[in-house]
Amino acid sequence: MFDVMAEEGRDATLNDPAVPDTGTGRAGWEMEVARIYDDDRMHDAFATALDDGLDPDVRAEALAFAQSDLGRRVLQLEVSARRALLTQEIDDTAQAALERARAAPGDSAQGRALELVRDRIAANDLIDLNVSLGLNTSLAYYTGMAEAGWMAGMAGADMLALVWAQEDAIRSDVTDWAEAYFLFAYQPLNPEEMVAYIEHARSPAGDAFNRAMFRAFDTVFVDISRRVGAAMARRMMQDTL
Repeated sequence: MFDVMAEEGRDATLNDPAVPDTGTGRAGWEMEVARIYDDDRMHDAFATALDDGLDPDVRAEALAFAQSDLGRRVLQLEVSARRALLTQEIDDTAQAALERARAAPGDSAQGRALELVRDRIAANDLIDLNVSLGLNTSLAYYTGMAEAGWMAGMAGADMLALVWAQEDAIRSDVTDWAEAYFLFAYQPLNPEEMVAYIEHARSPAGDAFNRAMFRAFDTVFVDISRRVGAAMARRMMQDTL
């Protein structure tokens, strides 16, 4: 999964329209982005943060589920779907499937599948947790830019206002992405398997593990976003010069 997330991050950063893709230093810029989104370093930082914040009993229950037949299948589906969505054509197909499911009657197969996906999302407050992560990483990004000298004149309150102004857009993007991703990933699961998975996710141990996981993600991606912001600022100032 971290290999996939590193590729997602590299692609998004290198294709950011705010940064010129020509000029001197492009090769160095690509190398710096690759160093920031190093999947081994990301994984190790995540594992350390998760280990520090995870109760041993919660770890044991999470591991037992992950090693069960259903748990292994769910994890394989989630990772393979995340990798497949790196392809634009497949991502477009998943988004189109989501729109069809949203328009379908609630008692249709598509409508029931979307309802189960929304139950899965609600079981662990995944929208709110991802929105919080998005806001935190956005603030870290602007902080990194300011520290590098690109937004040095912006006060902290102004920066917070800029970040909070993005909440609605982040929430909309997160909702679309999560529903499309899970609808795509869980296609092979039957309703009974989905219900069993949701019951595990909303159990005290399942929810505690999920929250510990998001705290670890926050540690990793706030640091990455701050470094990306600083690198972006240096790149843009270099190009301006």
